Amino acid sequence: MTVRFLISLLIALLCFTSSKADKVSLLPSPETSSVFMSSFATAALLYPLDLLRSLSMTSPGTPVPKLVGDFYKDFGAKGFVSQGLAPEVSRATVMRGVKFALYPRFHRRLFSGRDPHEGTTATKIAAAAATSVPEVLLIMPLEVSKILLTTDKTNKYGNSMIKALSRTSPKKYMTGYLGVQYRQMSWGCGYFSTIGPYRKLVDKVVGGDETSNAALKSLLSGFAAGVTGAVLNTPGDTVRSVVMKRNLVEGVPASFFPVAREIVREKGAGSLYAGFGAKAAHLGGGGALMALFTPMARGWCERRMAGPSV
Repeated sequence: MTVRFLISLLIALLCFTSSKADKVSLLPSPETSSVFMSSFATAALLYPLDLLRSLSMTSPGTPVPKLVGDFYKDFGAKGFVSQGLAPEVSRATVMRGVKFALYPRFHRRLFSGRDPHEGTTATKIAAAAATSVPEVLLIMPLEVSKILLTTDKTNKYGNSMIKALSRTSPKKYMTGYLGVQYRQMSWGCGYFSTIGPYRKLVDKVVGGDETSNAALKSLLSGFAAGVTGAVLNTPGDTVRSVVMKRNLVEGVPASFFPVAREIVREKGAGSLYAGFGAKAAHLGGGGALMALFTPMARGWCERRMAGPSV
């Protein structure tokens, strides 16, 4: 039921945000197809980094070597490439796919058909903020299952996303919503509003015309924009991780602002940036890979959909 609802919501959003500039077709456009293909590849490549980030943020203040050691004791070496893999790859694919597919559509819908590259910093931030709302609604059940599986020391869910969700009350699917909303909105606003200026800066530093060293320029500008988003969203994401762990795993009621005050009071404001190194590498890498993969995948999709030349 939940899966059908989420798919229906995604289709409705794609239809709603379509403008006259978007082709109407029963098949996904090259723009949408390339985004989801790139999102899947990025999610799969970055899973180990995301696991490290998640471990650091659910236990702020705990040394990373200890977290890694405890995880190894509980799940073995295999756990680093499998525990919670399905929900994380699913979550990250949907998250980035929806974000990068809907963002240009929302920008065109909100600002008289203008593409993002024709917009201002303010319009890019507004479109990114609007995109984050449906994005978060779509990924919340996956966020819940990820927390449950990466902390499942007794293997009661059998590393199964379906079992984790089926044994959890639907009322808990929105646990930690405020923190997830903060995380997605702040990263999207930071990324989409800065990748253009970063690309111009990289063009000047690397040199050459627009086509020379294009892959390197995409990677560098995407990484810088991704890290900028990480700087903005890490404090709220740290709080979100603790809130979800307490509610879903420990059975202790917790909410966003009281937990934020508790972390600052007991461990200092710096603890809000727990796991920032892994997070910056993960989100910077995600931004870099999306900037690199998406135009490549779009070109491939356009050639496939055009069919053989005659």
